Amino acid sequence: MISKIISIIESRRDTLTSSEKKAADFVLSNGSEILNMTVSEFSNSCKVSEATIIRFVKKLDFDSFQDFKLSIASDNESMKNYEDIDTTINREDTPQEIIKKVELGIIRAIESTTTITDYSEYVKAINYIRSAKRIEIYGVGSSGAVAKVLNYKLTRLGFPAFAIEDPHMQAISAATMKTGDLAIGISQSGSTIDVVDSLTIAKKHGATTICITDHVNSPVTKFSNIVLQTFSKENPIKTSAGRSIVAQIYSVEILAAILNSVEYEKAEKAGKETAKAVVNKLY
Repeated sequence: MISKIISIIESRRDTLTSSEKKAADFVLSNGSEILNMTVSEFSNSCKVSEATIIRFVKKLDFDSFQDFKLSIASDNESMKNYEDIDTTINREDTPQEIIKKVELGIIRAIESTTTITDYSEYVKAINYIRSAKRIEIYGVGSSGAVAKVLNYKLTRLGFPAFAIEDPHMQAISAATMKTGDLAIGISQSGSTIDVVDSLTIAKKHGATTICITDHVNSPVTKFSNIVLQTFSKENPIKTSAGRSIVAQIYSVEILAAILNSVEYEKAEKAGKETAKAVVNKLY
C-alpha cells in the first residue's frame, strides 16, 4: 500500500507556505522519527514555529498533531520503501523492466488517489447527477478522452450526458446552461484555460459544477461546487499523461459504480436497452 501521509502531502504541496514546506520535507525524509516527538520538538527540528506545525497538519485535514502521528503509525509501508520504488522509464531499461515500471506507476496512481479520496464528495456528485436536467462534460487533450469515457458511462446508466472537447463549443454550450443543469470539468493540472473558463461560464449561468483534478488549490476548484481529487504524480512530458488518465478513469469508475448502486433499477434497465441497441453492430 502507498503511504497515506506521503500521498496527502504531495497532493497538497502547492497549498503550503514556505515554512509549512519545511515541515513537509522533514516528514518525507524522517517520517518515523516524528512518532516520538512533541509539537515543540518537531517544530525545532524543522526550524519553524509551533503555530506553523499546527497549520500544517490542519491543511492536511488532521484535527491535531496527535491524529497526524497516529496516521503515520498506521501506514503499512515505510516512507523510505515508497521512495525506493522508481518508476521513471530510462533509455537503458529492458522491455521487462519497462513493463514492471508501468505496472507500478499505474498501481501507485490508483492507490495514491484512494488515500486522498473524499467519499462524501462523490456522494454529493452522485446526487447532482441524479437530479440534473442536463449534463455536460468538458475536457481537452487527454482529459477530453476521459470526458468521453464519462459520457459513455453516464449514458449507459440512463443519464444522458454530452462530452465537449472543442473549446469554442464548450464556451458556447456553457453559456446556455441554467439552474438545474450540471457541468463537469476534467483537468489534471486544474489550470487548463478552456476547462476553467467553461466551468466559470456555466456556474455564472446557474449550473452546478464539478471538477476532477489532481490539484485542490488550482483555478478550476475555485469555480466548482464539488471537487473530486485524483493524484497521479506525473510528469506528462516523460510519461505521456498515462498515469493521470488512469487516476481520472478510476475516479470515473467510482462515480459510475456508486451511481449504479443507488439507481440500480434504472441503471439495469438502461444497460439492457443500450446493449440491445448495439447488439447488431457485432459480426
